[in-house]
Amino acid sequence: MNSKLPPKEIRKLSEHEIQVTWADNSINQITSEVLRKLCPCAVCKAERGDTSHEKPLSPKKSSLSIVESTREESVELKTIRGVGNYAIALEWGDRHDDGIYTWPYLLELVQS
Repeated sequence: MNSKLPPKEIRKLSEHEIQVTWADNSINQITSEVLRKLCPCAVCKAERGDTSHEKPLSPKKSSLSIVESTREESVELKTIRGVGNYAIALEWGDRHDDGIYTWPYLLELVQS
């Protein structure tokens, strides 16, 4: 396992940034823009073109687009909560909260 894992602390700096203090005491900031753009939930992955979570017999998708929130709301970080001892979940201004950000995935985000 990486010497940085697991994190020691995750702190919400603002509605647009978190700070991660790793086990080796290094610190990284991650913007809400990056976190939301790379949300690991199945719906967001599918929107980015990843079809690995789609059902094999999914119904035909509608061409109608319904916009329920603004872009600003979608990247506004509301809350952070722990998921076991392996991840965090984030709630966004548009109420999206399905993504589970594991420790290795967070580390990947700061290293990319």
